[in-house]
Amino acid sequence: MVKDFHLRFFSSIFLFFPLLLLFSENNYIFLFIIQVILSLSLWEFFRLKKFKDHSKKRLNTEPILLISRQKISSLDFLIIFKINILVLFFFNYPNYVLIILIFIFFIFYLYFFLRFDFEKLLGLIYCSTPFFILTNLRTDDNYYEFLFYFFFFVILTDVFSYFFGKIIKGKKIFPSISAGKTFSGTIGGILVPCILSVLMFINIVDLYLIIFTSIFFSIVVQFGDLLESYFKRLCDVKDSSNLIPGHGGVLDRFDGLFLLVMVIFILKILNFNFFFIIQN
Repeated sequence: MVKDFHLRFFSSIFLFFPLLLLFSENNYIFLFIIQVILSLSLWEFFRLKKFKDHSKKRLNTEPILLISRQKISSLDFLIIFKINILVLFFFNYPNYVLIILIFIFFIFYLYFFLRFDFEKLLGLIYCSTPFFILTNLRTDDNYYEFLFYFFFFVILTDVFSYFFGKIIKGKKIFPSISAGKTFSGTIGGILVPCILSVLMFINIVDLYLIIFTSIFFSIVVQFGDLLESYFKRLCDVKDSSNLIPGHGGVLDRFDGLFLLVMVIFILKILNFNFFFIIQN
């Protein structure tokens, strides 16, 4: 168990350095990182979906071996490419109405003409929408400096929920969805990011607002993790891939970020006063 935690912890540190590039003033570097994560996330999802659709042919082979053999279609690769083009377009021409109309048309095209099933469409929307939002937050001065914080917060929540869950153990929250999720892990995933957030922002923002928002963020991140765990349970697999040692795949690593970013964007529209945005 200690070995697993060390692997998870040090691979998280390794991820820390590429994420630092999100601070780069060069937009192309930012877009490159975002689109790599987007492309790998969609690649993993399409493989999981294909694996799930062919579940009756598994026989007695280990799921992880079968997953590793799954190859997505040329159409899936083309869709990943087109989604990346849309993200680039939105970054350069941040017109909400236009990009929403284009995206809706694209979804209708996939559903009615290419006969995508509804489950695959939902996964496509869920995996791609956060990256349109991230490109929007990049251009917002109130959020730009905290993009790295979002990623770091997700990693902290995941690592320490895993650590506390393995050390303290205890009652499981949703054993039918995720066998490893415990109440102790949930508390640990809330406590540590909250403490670090207080230390980072206590001199500039009200303490209670920091604590409230940090707890809320942690809950959203862990709920996002449960959503992906539910889909993996439907596929009868533990990890979305083995790209990241100690974590599994890109979806396993950033599943909480997807939901967090979407919630942040909704609250941004509602003018919610985040603890990390200093009001004039």
